[in-house]
Amino acid sequence: MFGAIKKAFGAGAKEIKADYSQNKDYLEAVCAASALVAYADGELEESERSKVIRTISQHPTLGKMYQQSAIESAVEVMFKRAKDASGRQQLARELDDIKGRDGSMAEDVYLVALDVAHADGQVEPEEDVVLKKIAARLGVDISKFEF
Repeated sequence: MFGAIKKAFGAGAKEIKADYSQNKDYLEAVCAASALVAYADGELEESERSKVIRTISQHPTLGKMYQQSAIESAVEVMFKRAKDASGRQQLARELDDIKGRDGSMAEDVYLVALDVAHADGQVEPEEDVVLKKIAARLGVDISKFEF
């Protein structure tokens, strides 16, 4: 009996993983949010780029779903877009692609962006503004993350 339950849960987890990894919207949204935060002050620091790649690669869900090369490629594309207003609007639209799909997916996107904001040791006021916009766009309640 327990074997059947374990098998059912395992199949469900594989289905979720396949659904997320087949769909690059999750990875693109994480990279888009990260790029928006990284460029909040108008410039990109190497510590922020490194933090994005490292955080996504080591994330318990994202790191298992996407290959390192896919992560690095998505980061580069999104960071290039963040350099101007039209590109940043495209990044915001990447967030819309996952809105309402899965609460934990939206929370993960926000939390990775928060980690990027902390890459240099503190969250700058400009980064805080962008983080709040990201949370609002995704429908994430930031009061849940008090720790």
